Amino acid sequence: MLSRHQTPSTLSTGLKALSEAVSSISRRSCQYCGAVAIASASTCALAVTGDDINFNGYARSGIGSTDKGGEQLCFKAAGAPSKYRLGNECETYAELKFGADLFDQDDVQFYLDTNIAYKVGQQTDVEPTEPWAREMNIRATGVFGDALPGSTLWVGKRLYNRHDVHMIDYYYWNVSGPGVGIENIDVGMGKLDVAWVRNQNGVMYNQWNNGSVGASGGMGYLTEAITTNIIDIRWNDIPLMDHLKLEVGLDYGIGSPPDKLLIDKFPDGNTFTNPAETYSKSFFDKNGWMFTGELTWDVLEGFNKFIVQYATDAMTGPGAGTAGMYLQTTDWFKGNKLWRIMDHGAVTLMPKLDMMYVVGVTEVKYDKSFYPQNGQKSTWVTAGIRPSWNWNDLTSTTIELGYDHVKNAHSNFEAKVDESGSQKKNLFSSNTFKSNLWKFTLAQQFHPQFGNWVRPQIRVFATYAKWDKAEGYKQFSSSSSPDTGVQKPCSESPETCSALGLEYFDTFTSAQQLMKAYGSKSDGWTYGAQMEIWF
Repeated sequence: MLSRHQTPSTLSTGLKALSEAVSSISRRSCQYCGAVAIASASTCALAVTGDDINFNGYARSGIGSTDKGGEQLCFKAAGAPSKYRLGNECETYAELKFGADLFDQDDVQFYLDTNIAYKVGQQTDVEPTEPWAREMNIRATGVFGDALPGSTLWVGKRLYNRHDVHMIDYYYWNVSGPGVGIENIDVGMGKLDVAWVRNQNGVMYNQWNNGSVGASGGMGYLTEAITTNIIDIRWNDIPLMDHLKLEVGLDYGIGSPPDKLLIDKFPDGNTFTNPAETYSKSFFDKNGWMFTGELTWDVLEGFNKFIVQYATDAMTGPGAGTAGMYLQTTDWFKGNKLWRIMDHGAVTLMPKLDMMYVVGVTEVKYDKSFYPQNGQKSTWVTAGIRPSWNWNDLTSTTIELGYDHVKNAHSNFEAKVDESGSQKKNLFSSNTFKSNLWKFTLAQQFHPQFGNWVRPQIRVFATYAKWDKAEGYKQFSSSSSPDTGVQKPCSESPETCSALGLEYFDTFTSAQQLMKAYGSKSDGWTYGAQMEIWF
């Protein structure tokens, strides 16, 4: 760790001279900013000892199959943004966090935080993947002295103060990304956080890609990556009474396309069929608000959280709908409105009985020009419980029962079909319908001690899921447009309607895998084993 008055003994003569010159200009500035370390990366490495390095992380991995053979499949209701996760995760995922105490003296601390994440399908020994650099930031506490005592200045990429429901792995308040901010500002009643965070979303526009053009060659509406700058203000730890506190937040999302943006061609350079259908900065330059209120009650050796949210336009995506919180096609700035009421918690009901639970309603009112909802409201209702019974410190039995309902849900998948010896792509898209999914898991767990939040855990599980089929569908060939897709009844392809009853985003399950295992059936069992750890 770099001490304020420490000079590393291995500096070269030139670097010593540079250090002395900087010190003569402003010794205290050099002390706080670590100018010696800035002068040389190798010097910085020597300045931080092994005792100052922190390593923590999260990981899950396992093996599974279905009662019909093949690989493990995972179930998420069509149109739903999340799934009940116990015995229903088909991937290996890990976050490796390395941090370093760079400076800690006289109530001033500088801390480096990093996070590298990996995700693969856990099917073979070697599964290539590209790691995600999820966090890379520095947090400095005490740099404002007596002006803002105890506050922290931070800058860089960060998973910024995310709020989630663990049992469904759903982040209902998440504006993570590159940013800068000040947090833990003491305002007497609670603390204040202020941040500027950036999100970039693929905003859809009404130009259909029929599969023969575009970088991916996939069918559907084209998107443009539009920067959204988010101003996040949070007032947290507001004491209301014993064991009861409040957090409120306001997020303002600013659609920020470049000034000269003009889209009049497909990604491969081909022009639109209708030259009048061009899109410029004004089409994507949409702003939005999101309000969040969260009431936390410390109860039954755990907590209960009650949440209300309301969002408009640009903020119905980042922070409330995408980037891991996906709610059916909310990557759209104009005209959408979102509201949410949710209650969840983790408590101890008896010395041998712990439980997690969640119940919530989210509704998105789509813009009238948005396909396929066309101005309809999409409503997601979720309810679930996860009780765990302690047999002894080393083993427990857990049941998870979850239900998801989505009104005006929509699902689609793309498939390759062999026609006359050539591979062609077809897009299968459901009509809007009422989507329902029941999911039940029984798991035997092994752990060093018992509790809702104790990890590591090894689980042996069996999962049953039952879902509703889509009510008809459209089939788009490579020459189709959204208005010329062929409408077909479920009787013509019941396995297609069954597959369209589920959502495949972020599940490591495909519609083709589901149809191979279950055909026209819309229920089934999976079984397997999984480990989960955080430290």
